Amino acid sequence: MATVKGFRGIRYNPEKVENFGDVLAPPYDVINAQEQDDLYDKNPHNVIRLILAKGDDDSKYEDAAKTFRSWIEEDILTSDEEPSIYPYYQEFEEGGKKLTRKGFLAAVKIEDFETKKILPHERTFPKHKRDRLKLNTACKANMSPVFSVYSDPKIVIEKLLDEKLTGEPIFDVTNEDGVRNRLWKISDPEVLSLIESHLEDKSLLIADGHHRYETAIEYRNIQREANGGASGDKPYEYVMMFLSNADDEGLIINPTHRTVKSLGDMDLESFLSKLGEEFNIEKMPYQEGISNIGHEEFTILTKDPDFVYRASLRNSDIDSPNKMAVTLLHNNVFNKIIDEDTAGILYTKFLDEAVQLVRNDEYEMAFILPELRASDIFDVVLTGDRMPQKTTYFYPKILSGLVFNPLA
Repeated sequence: MATVKGFRGIRYNPEKVENFGDVLAPPYDVINAQEQDDLYDKNPHNVIRLILAKGDDDSKYEDAAKTFRSWIEEDILTSDEEPSIYPYYQEFEEGGKKLTRKGFLAAVKIEDFETKKILPHERTFPKHKRDRLKLNTACKANMSPVFSVYSDPKIVIEKLLDEKLTGEPIFDVTNEDGVRNRLWKISDPEVLSLIESHLEDKSLLIADGHHRYETAIEYRNIQREANGGASGDKPYEYVMMFLSNADDEGLIINPTHRTVKSLGDMDLESFLSKLGEEFNIEKMPYQEGISNIGHEEFTILTKDPDFVYRASLRNSDIDSPNKMAVTLLHNNVFNKIIDEDTAGILYTKFLDEAVQLVRNDEYEMAFILPELRASDIFDVVLTGDRMPQKTTYFYPKILSGLVFNPLA
């Protein structure tokens, strides 16, 4: 189903870059203004100048493109001569356990969602797609990868990569979050062919980078029209992806919790009464209530420091994909009891932050959600539906500046 192949990546030249930690950066969409300034100051060749150039108008995209071209001319960036994949391993600690998320960067043929070869799971916003389209068009390259997952319980590719990664990585960088990032390059045609054939019957689920993928579709369509409708095997028919196995223990999907600033005219008792019409509500000690939340449950955190409320659906006839906690919350609470547009919803991936916001009286309550399973997300998207925005948080984030994919 999915077509995966190697590509001739453009990447930082190890002979010119002394410390890769100085030129890499977090994903563009999690960088605030102060962090942008800090990264600009960190190194004159930091990737921030490409993925998030400064400026108030569209000239910033052309500035990024000029910088990109100048770094190639100055050999700060080097182009690989042979099609390659780029294994990327991230070592981190989660829940007191050391884990490694294994995956690789490759070129993946762009598919329309109707084919169900590549599956989205979250909704997107036009503004963000316009931004990335302007950047891709100016630079004529994918500047950051889309992050997708596939299902392979036998972990065939991971075993193959582990066998082949015998040499030193291109870089070995531990960032401020304590995540160790290592990147290699594999150009062996036999390995690339094995990976391509193993994935050809798999569907890919977009984990992160929905805006980037939909931008890639639009860029492809624009280029097709400019070239008389031709498709074929042109570079713009592919998008750079980081691919990881949903069945490997290193793939962690954390939830994004919701805090509610205002319940409007309702007080807590009225809210719980309305919620109780469709949910079983159990009052629980705080520590017990925020731990081991079932996949079809959510916990309500209030200003009470000692107790929380656990909600589970009464109606067992609802289709399984719609029983996920985040779907239940949006379909049965935000759309029926709480007006999401006026409630002042804040999304946070940190449980401690949600607790603090409520305890400090900044927010009235928080909905604490359970960990997610990739299999549940596959079940939802295979029905053709999408999950609410800001549902998943795949940890850790993929760094920017690993490799760039030329589109021309």
